[in-house]
Amino acid sequence: EQVDTEIALERYGRRPLDLLEEWGWLDEGVTIAHLCDVTTSEIDRLAAAGVTATHAPGCDVPMGWGVAPVAALQAGGVVVGLGTSGGGSNDAGHLLADARLAMQVSGLVGAQLSARTVLAMATEGGATGLGRDDIGHLRAGARADVCVWDVSGVADAGVADPVDGLLWASPGRRPRDVFVGGAGVVRDGRLLTADEATLVAGLRARIAG
Repeated sequence: EQVDTEIALERYGRRPLDLLEEWGWLDEGVTIAHLCDVTTSEIDRLAAAGVTATHAPGCDVPMGWGVAPVAALQAGGVVVGLGTSGGGSNDAGHLLADARLAMQVSGLVGAQLSARTVLAMATEGGATGLGRDDIGHLRAGARADVCVWDVSGVADAGVADPVDGLLWASPGRRPRDVFVGGAGVVRDGRLLTADEATLVAGLRARIAG
């Protein structure tokens, strides 16, 4: 983001990407978050090095850091995932809400991102950034991490594409069912592996203490 660029120029006389390259961090297996101030030539360098990117609009936008040019990164050959960042800069950490935000702000810095493009970023794009070929997709041999949303409600009425409806119409909804490694952990909106009321009470006690 711009603040990192300014600090790097002030302290070292170089841009952040130049420093990362000098320190050996521009390489396959590395994913770089934010990239709000990345240039066209830097995108070429990232692609050539096999570096992936993580888009974090739910952090970048409220912090005033800018918007990463996701369409340009993808067009340049950089795989882009979608992330939420940490609680210090993203209060909700809700991936679907951040996916909607990614679509909303994408047109400010380039081509408009579609719902299916952003969903792919949130799944397979992120998995690629982690170096994982067993998650992020539904194929034979994958881990079978699956979220199921009900898109038959009033919020989705009149939406032709259910993926558009999921990300645009009501992004704050919780999944109906969740499977991790093929095992059910949420069913009909209810957590199966722990008591939610107990978890909430414990969290509130920690915050109060």
